[in-house]
Amino acid sequence: MAKNTKDLKKLAGMVTLMLAFAVAGYYAGKLGLKASQNIDKPVILGLLLLLIPLFLFVIGVHEAGHALAGKWVQFEFRMYVVGPFMWNKEADGWHFEWNKHLNLAGGMVICLPADNKALSKRFSIYAAGGPLASFALAILAFLLYRWLYTPGVNAGTVLTVITYSSLITAFLSVLIGIVTSIPMHTGGFSTDGARILRLLRGGDTARFETLVIQIYTSSTSGVRPALLNRDDLQEAQILANRLQAPLGVYLHSFFHQAAFDRGEINQAENYLLDYIQATEEIPAAIRNMVWLDAAFFYAYGKKDLTTAAGYWAKFKPTAMIPKALMLATEAALYSLKNDTGTAQTKAKAALQEIPNMMDKGMGLALRDKMTQLQNELG
Repeated sequence: MAKNTKDLKKLAGMVTLMLAFAVAGYYAGKLGLKASQNIDKPVILGLLLLLIPLFLFVIGVHEAGHALAGKWVQFEFRMYVVGPFMWNKEADGWHFEWNKHLNLAGGMVICLPADNKALSKRFSIYAAGGPLASFALAILAFLLYRWLYTPGVNAGTVLTVITYSSLITAFLSVLIGIVTSIPMHTGGFSTDGARILRLLRGGDTARFETLVIQIYTSSTSGVRPALLNRDDLQEAQILANRLQAPLGVYLHSFFHQAAFDRGEINQAENYLLDYIQATEEIPAAIRNMVWLDAAFFYAYGKKDLTTAAGYWAKFKPTAMIPKALMLATEAALYSLKNDTGTAQTKAKAALQEIPNMMDKGMGLALRDKMTQLQNELG
């Protein structure tokens, strides 16, 4: 019954998204066909060439809105993704990487709170920043179009391209603003509207959302997994089951890491297996983290080379995955293969990368494990 409810919610989200784009596509096509009758071919060609850059610009402004809102509520700006472009903030500054994941091809911003003060309100503002930026851009772009457009006057190819580019920008911005404001969960991600609605709705829904934010904030701000508030984790799990909340899947990871950090290996394995069973509910860009967690756990925690190697084979490195954990997993695997020299090199490299991890609490736990591995290797 629970699975059917989740499937229906996913289907409803997909249908809503498809309808929104279908309606937008219909009106865009209608307007485009009408406009193209009075536009020269060089202008049409120029607009076609600019369509993808304009789309990326619109996405970039939407995500910048989240970033600015995040900075306003005193979150730390850590990641900015627009189409194929990705910037990560590490200990020594910002670094560029190519984004190769289609389900992040739209865009994404990660801003992390440093404390748990008024998180519900602050995250609502952070989520609202994107749609507000999109609507603001739409207004500005449309005003520019109205200023530049003069009916019946041949303004030249370049100016005409700029004029209609402004109209396209306004249309795309309105579309992005509306779609991200519609409360829905699809593809493993929630829209901005869904996040705001959950936080402001009150009751169990808001309580669950706030608990997840509090747990994640505690971890990223430096509370190691073993010291995370167990009462918060248990309450969040109960509410996730009651609400069939999409974010509930990530609680398996918190429970696994907490047990692993406490040295409760059998319990940690049970939580990990629950996490693995729920991988279909996790976006593909993040799913690789499950395989990496499993590979590291079985290599370091269980000393099971066969199982660890199996999960390692499933794992694909991405810019979303902390390099420190990849290196630590390799170190543990090489140690099981009795390649002491390579294992030492990988462990040392992992320790050097830990300061770049977004999750500072996880970094503390990983540092202890890598230090212990180095001691074992001699």
